[in-house]
Amino acid sequence: MLAVAGVLVASGTVAYMQSGLSNRLTRINSSIQTLPGNLEETLMQNETNDNSNDNRRRIRSQKNGGLRSIHVLAAILISRMGPRGMQNLLALVTTVVLRTALSNRLAKVQGFLFRAAFLNRVPVFVRLIVENLVLCFLQSTLFSTTKYLTGSLGLRFRKILTELIHVDYFENMVYYKISHVDDRINNPEQRIASDIPRFCTELSEIVQEDLTAVTDGLLYTWRLCSYASPKYVLWILAYVLGAGAAIKNFSPAFGRLMSKEQQLEGDYRQLHSRLRNHAESVAFYGGENRETFHICQQFNDLVRHMNLVHHNHWWFGMIQDFLLKYLGATVAVVLIIEPFFAGNLKPDSSTLGRAEMLSNLRYHTSVIISLFQSLATLSINYRRLNRLSGYADRIRELMLVSRELSSLHESSSLQNSASKKYITETSNIEVAGVKVVTPTGNVLVDNLSLKVESGSNLLITGPNGSGKSSLFRVLGGLWPLKSGYIAKPGIGSNLNKEIFYVPQRPYTAFGTLRDQLIYPLTADQETEPLTHSGMIELLKNVDLEYLLERYPIEKEINWGDELSLGEQQRLGMARLFYHRPKFAILDECTSAVTTDMEERFCAKKTTSLNAKDHSYSREVISFSPEMLDDKAPSPVVPQLQKAQRALLLRIATMFKILVPSLLDKQGAQLLAVALLVVSRTWISDRIANLNGTSVKHVLAQDKAAFIRLTGVSVLQSAASSIVAPSLRYLTAKLALGWRIRLTQHLLKSYFGKNAYYKVVHFSGDNVDADQRITNDLEKLTTDLSGLVTGMVKPYVDILCREQHLEGTFRFMHSRLRTHAESVAFFGGGSREKSMVDVRFRELLSHSKDLLRKKWLFGILDDFITKQLPHNVTWVISLLYALEHKGDRALTSTQGELAHALRFLASVVSQSFLAFGDILELHRKFLELSGGINRIFELEELLDAAQSGQHYFPGQKLLARKLACDVVQGKRPTGHWGQMAVGKVPSSESLRGLWPIASGRLIKPSQDINESFRIICLVYLRLACSFHHPKFGILDECTNATSVDVEEHLYQLAAKMGITFITSSQRPALIPFHSMELRLIDGEGKWELYTINQ
Repeated sequence: MLAVAGVLVASGTVAYMQSGLSNRLTRINSSIQTLPGNLEETLMQNETNDNSNDNRRRIRSQKNGGLRSIHVLAAILISRMGPRGMQNLLALVTTVVLRTALSNRLAKVQGFLFRAAFLNRVPVFVRLIVENLVLCFLQSTLFSTTKYLTGSLGLRFRKILTELIHVDYFENMVYYKISHVDDRINNPEQRIASDIPRFCTELSEIVQEDLTAVTDGLLYTWRLCSYASPKYVLWILAYVLGAGAAIKNFSPAFGRLMSKEQQLEGDYRQLHSRLRNHAESVAFYGGENRETFHICQQFNDLVRHMNLVHHNHWWFGMIQDFLLKYLGATVAVVLIIEPFFAGNLKPDSSTLGRAEMLSNLRYHTSVIISLFQSLATLSINYRRLNRLSGYADRIRELMLVSRELSSLHESSSLQNSASKKYITETSNIEVAGVKVVTPTGNVLVDNLSLKVESGSNLLITGPNGSGKSSLFRVLGGLWPLKSGYIAKPGIGSNLNKEIFYVPQRPYTAFGTLRDQLIYPLTADQETEPLTHSGMIELLKNVDLEYLLERYPIEKEINWGDELSLGEQQRLGMARLFYHRPKFAILDECTSAVTTDMEERFCAKKTTSLNAKDHSYSREVISFSPEMLDDKAPSPVVPQLQKAQRALLLRIATMFKILVPSLLDKQGAQLLAVALLVVSRTWISDRIANLNGTSVKHVLAQDKAAFIRLTGVSVLQSAASSIVAPSLRYLTAKLALGWRIRLTQHLLKSYFGKNAYYKVVHFSGDNVDADQRITNDLEKLTTDLSGLVTGMVKPYVDILCREQHLEGTFRFMHSRLRTHAESVAFFGGGSREKSMVDVRFRELLSHSKDLLRKKWLFGILDDFITKQLPHNVTWVISLLYALEHKGDRALTSTQGELAHALRFLASVVSQSFLAFGDILELHRKFLELSGGINRIFELEELLDAAQSGQHYFPGQKLLARKLACDVVQGKRPTGHWGQMAVGKVPSSESLRGLWPIASGRLIKPSQDINESFRIICLVYLRLACSFHHPKFGILDECTNATSVDVEEHLYQLAAKMGITFITSSQRPALIPFHSMELRLIDGEGKWELYTINQ
């Protein structure tokens, strides 16, 4: 009956809370029931009205409205919970009510146990201890079920917010605009992949704790009023409210601190992701020192902010712990004992009466403590909500900006006339009075008017930076149209199936080879499915049919890492031939393919070709030796092999890094933590003795001694309020110090000898070094510091599988941001959304499986390590009572026995809990082993890269017995050939990024940075004018410049005494060189020519 009544009371409370939220929702949006999507629109409009003076200003939460974002997100979550979500929430409410009812019965049984032990009633004690064992097992089951349901609720919250943001994020090219046009959001992938899961996890925990607190508060208030007086409830409520008001006045702006912390974490991770994406370019330039400076500077900014956060948590924690926890415990003792000095609980002088008093005292203690904890939880969670508002502000800001950008044509005055500026479903492309303006306000093209009929071709020329690609961005809707109008076929202001875009570096989606050809379509979106024979025909047209033999047809691959630029451009043309649009935008899309292939592309599309040629002749002076046996073995290149160590050796290495000496700062912090742990244990022992003494004074009815004892309790509370927060502060500092040490240790090897390039490209596996140095390292050091004190249970599971899935999900978002423009041009938002959703569903599925396994394990774990020791404690108490000597009729003897039983119970219970923590160490180490293995597997790869061991990607022979001399001062040397024949690897070997299997390489100096500079990419002119190198390697770096600019660059180089080694496929560059190294087939054949003008 009690359980049923508890369920009804809690359900009524939840219904009342939901009705209050519903009223608040009604004020936000009166039509939420009929139009679920209108809630977010209304919120966006309200925010727009709030910022009407400056609509582009970053949304910032004010101090008085710090919880507004949480209110908004909570309203959205409730409105989108769905039947399964509401079932989860109802199950959680039911479990919480059952836990409260069970706790109440356990408190009564333990009171009866105290009485039976005091009276030496063995048969009654045995019956009660059996009941207590059963109740403890049920308590463990409900406790583990509560954790499981809380975790499931957090996953439900994460699913709702992630999918809601994805809807707007992938709509109307928001993923491009949010990073390239709008400047309000930095690192959106950090908010989606990191802020949302942290917010949802903590919010679900707060919901569970508040439900437990409300249920406990209702039940124990009723119980206290039934056998004592309501004044005790009022005293507790008055104290908690007063302490809460004082704490609120002292509380720092934790929301702002957390928001800034996440921003700095995101910026730090973004630098690592950027280095991973551009590792080859950085290695070519030798720019590791510059990258080290930027990464270390950002990491130092993060560390300084974290020190500020930890300091604020420390001093505020002392105030909060003193008022709510330790001084509150003293007040609780007074409230516990007071009714036994005067009132209906005052014991009589008989032995039975005093035994009954001890039983009532035990139960009354549980009631008072539970009431204090429930009210204190509600007060403390307000501070947690303030901290959580930092995440909520960032998530809400992303939602608002995404919604604003996705519906810009409806909500923005700038785009209200979009239908007038874009005329659709025409048979041609017409541009009239168009002004091309960059997002920063620079005018590139003014009052442009032209018309392109179907079947005609338009060539757009101009110097670099003149606005050629920018015009395409306006045509595709990526940039806003400021003036004039555009008429084009298809529907919508962006590009569509009638207009296809092929950029200079085509975007290659993660997937199969077939996925690349039909991109941005998916298999279920094809109107005419691409057959295997059709795929072969498309690949033959661009000379890529060998890809069918090189890669399994159903294997999903990151093609951007597998294909050269020329192969990617040919794949882009094959994609164009598959879609067969009416109009195609070719943006330098054949700059890395041969001239004959360009002619074939143009012939296939009946496009004429005008070419400028130079007169020259060539003479073969050397060539690769003929191989009579094509099956002759290729020279073996040593691979990058790490010396894999056992877990215990990795742990030993880790501690050598973290605590090299007890005399340094980290050693001093460890000693301070040990000292504080000892102090905490001593204070706990004194508190246990004080509890026993208080019972003794009650039995003796010595009120004066009890008042003196209260003063001692206040002093102990003050000491505890200093020790506990200081221990938490030092634990956090220890974690931060370890993070600094481990980060510095890894970065020292990471930036040495191009290791950041080698571990990404030469390790064979996809090593997510950026994820390991940032996320994994932070979690590992935090959990390790908690393991030292035994205070913090490692809630974060850092097993390899979960971290791999989290890293993959974050990488998909980071990769989308990197290639946002190409995806936007292709209209691939829906395709990218489907790929991201697949990774997200895999992550959710794994997290649910993990929760189920932890639920089953948690039942036995909690029962054995937490509940069973309490039962053993009662057995030991009975044995002590049986052996206790003395006259039980004497008050002094009864007082000594009661004091001893109470003190013994506290000591034995704490001892068993300590042994339980020791038993848990194995499980904690198993959980931590995943993070340790990931971090030190990376360290072993870095050590292998530093030691000179190398790995050649694919072990494919590209050039056999190559011989060539390049003399300074002579005309430049060029090497030409088809795509994927070895032009770029030869440059990488010259720079030292790839090893040489056999032979010798002689360079001007042992220190290549002194006399040899690598000049590449679009910064060629700046690099030449500044560095004045003796030799320069040009790797397809003039493809985006005009012929006259190329000629000027080579003439300038001759005057400056620079000798170029050019890697290209453009015959127009041959006259500027004295020798040509032609790589034939990518199987080892080559020819060396002299060029005579």
